[in-house]
Amino acid sequence: MDMIDCPKCGFHQKQGDECLRCGIVFARYHSAFDKFPAPMRPDLKDVTLQPKTHIFRSIYRIFRWASLAVSILVLVLILVPTAAPPVSYTPEQVQQAEAKVQDFKESTQIGRPDSLAMDESELNGWLGNNLALKGSERIAPAPTPKTPESAILLAKKALAPESAAAAELQQAQSSVRDVKIALHEDSMTVHVAFELYGKSLSLELAGRLGVQDGYLRFEPISGKLGSLPLLAGSLKGTVDRLFSSPENREKFRLPPQIQDIRIEQRQLIVSTH
Repeated sequence: MDMIDCPKCGFHQKQGDECLRCGIVFARYHSAFDKFPAPMRPDLKDVTLQPKTHIFRSIYRIFRWASLAVSILVLVLILVPTAAPPVSYTPEQVQQAEAKVQDFKESTQIGRPDSLAMDESELNGWLGNNLALKGSERIAPAPTPKTPESAILLAKKALAPESAAAAELQQAQSSVRDVKIALHEDSMTVHVAFELYGKSLSLELAGRLGVQDGYLRFEPISGKLGSLPLLAGSLKGTVDRLFSSPENREKFRLPPQIQDIRIEQRQLIVSTH
């Protein structure tokens, strides 16, 4: 079989279409060389060509680093919690809310139609007095991600609620530190501060309350995980997991007497038959 020397690297090899050492394509290499006028032709070894594979390799490298940069940006946004709504209440408002709830319970028990109306301060005061939020008791946090790969995995899990394991969801629920609710004309914003993987995070959901088939329902409008806005798919997945998943669905079953729950003129309204 005929042997040839590579015009670029000088490698002695069997005749073929490309060099086995440096990878140049002989036809393209000579084509580029022939473009020079005869007096100006350089030494073949000085002519550098980039095979097409190098272009695709460069594109792949750019895409890989861009993906890494986006993942890091997503993680940074997730780890920056948003500020809670500026909600305040007094001990008198807490007592007033407790009295309203007690009167409403008594009316419900005797089957008398009634309605409960609480403004923003009363609602947050009642929640702060009745929610069993995580206090001095602490569960052992999961190890904090220490490598870019584990950090990116955390970001992907946060953006795909349906892929989160039940144990992780339970840990997030048991690590809730604070809940604040801002009431608007016909909607509400719920701000939840919690701990996950030893980090302080926040989840903010804005939407409308309602009742459907005896269950409390929440129609999302917007949301944020930390400072990262949730896209429509992630937002819907988060709300569905909170309200419709098998482990949570029954938690939102309402007493049969409850007819409607809504936000109206910056008040939470609960009415019975």
